[in-house]
Amino acid sequence: MSRYFKAVRSDGRNFHNGSVLYEPGWTYTVTGRDHRPALLCSDTVIHASKSPAETLIGGSWPCRLFEVDGEPVVSDHRKSGFREFTVVREVPAWWALGPNGREVEWLLGKIADATPDEVRQLEAAWGAAWDAAWDAAWEAAWDATWEAARGAARGAARGAARDAAWEAALGLTVRDLISADQHDVLTGPFRSVFGDPPKFRGGGYPEWQS
Repeated sequence: MSRYFKAVRSDGRNFHNGSVLYEPGWTYTVTGRDHRPALLCSDTVIHASKSPAETLIGGSWPCRLFEVDGEPVVSDHRKSGFREFTVVREVPAWWALGPNGREVEWLLGKIADATPDEVRQLEAAWGAAWDAAWDAAWEAAWDATWEAARGAARGAARGAARDAAWEAALGLTVRDLISADQHDVLTGPFRSVFGDPPKFRGGGYPEWQS
């Protein structure tokens, strides 16, 4: 069985307009439009992705994430469209942020809860020579994962603090695809204020997606 994933808002409703509530065990069907050609980014299909890290295209963090079962009728390299699928189970939301999603989730939580003094410290720490590290990380980034992390960081901070949060989110997202020095440059200002991410154990990213 092929695995597909659907990200929704924290209240369980679809990102587009909040009109559909998703829950495990329910089957969802496109009705009244099945006579029209199936097209992605339209109301002729329900969308899901083969990779959890691509489910936030058009969505945002925080979210809920579900594994779904169905046969797609149209696909591209990121999204698939279904006339019908069943929600099998809820899975950890941080999967939507990629293999290093636990660390990215931790970072976003720190930014969201930052005190004014921590924001000032973050602004003061930002400004290292990071151009080369940024370029390398940008080339390596999963677009959807990075967009989700960037959007959440943008909403939680302003100015230089926002820029430092963006860089740290990018550095954690693509940590395994850049050098240790590049990672340290991107995440250094954030870590100088909030420390290193915890060492998470168990319940890791699904192996078939790594």
